[in-house]
Amino acid sequence: MNTVLWIIFYPLIAFCIGILYMGYSRKFNARVERRYGPSWIQPIYDIFKLMSKRTNISHGWMHDISILMLLGGTILTLMFIPVPGFSFFSQYGDMLVIMYIILIPSLGMALGVGETANPNGSIGISRALMMLAGYDVPFALSFIGMGMLNHTTSMFRLIQIQQAHGIASWGIVTNPLLGLAALIALQGMMGEKPFEVYIAPHEIATGPMTEMGGKFLGMMFITHAITIFVELTIFINLFLGGAVTWIDLILKQVVVFTLILSVNIVFGRFRVDDAMRFMWKIPGSLAVLGILFIIF
Repeated sequence: MNTVLWIIFYPLIAFCIGILYMGYSRKFNARVERRYGPSWIQPIYDIFKLMSKRTNISHGWMHDISILMLLGGTILTLMFIPVPGFSFFSQYGDMLVIMYIILIPSLGMALGVGETANPNGSIGISRALMMLAGYDVPFALSFIGMGMLNHTTSMFRLIQIQQAHGIASWGIVTNPLLGLAALIALQGMMGEKPFEVYIAPHEIATGPMTEMGGKFLGMMFITHAITIFVELTIFINLFLGGAVTWIDLILKQVVVFTLILSVNIVFGRFRVDDAMRFMWKIPGSLAVLGILFIIF
């Protein structure tokens, strides 16, 4: 019964935390720019407004299915990520499973945007897939390196190993090269500057979101909130020893997310070719060096 309750409420908890991080992101950026900024709960108002609209425009069944793939793939990924109190699925699906299913939302979005035949959307999704090839390589290498270092590909087991020996066994300490590579790749995964070229609102009218209005856009907001929680928790579980309590988890998430926002606020936007070149050259090289360090 406890497992069933977690399966039901875990996505809701992740959404509530993620939506607060979305509000925190707006407020943080505003304060750095010496503005007051919107309310912390403004994203909640946005979602209610979008979900209350009538959405009569559909470009075909793939356009509709894409939103289900986007949200469903994100929730499925969430289930395999252990958090304090819930690690049921993570004991049966390792980091390799997460690497596969985390691609489902991107695939669904690509198929849905392709159905709209809007050139702005097509440009945005092509850039998004190119960026996926950029940041996915160093992040996957970091996954592999941590598996080699700890002789396991289970994220649940990896957390146990790190927590059993304290801070000295955290991934960021035992192999800082892999940790730094994953942190830079995380900046791209979260779509923060300088790697937000696939959205680029002043260039391509918000890219993949061009034809997504009303409930479609509301579902994208919900997915984005859960995605923030998912990506931050993956990094924490791999390199910061996971979390013993939810307070511990949230504190670590806030620290990592604030670091990412700090980079976002001071950098401009890379072009897509520059962003891919940077990802393969800097974090990619760091990840390879980290793996070579483990081997030799």
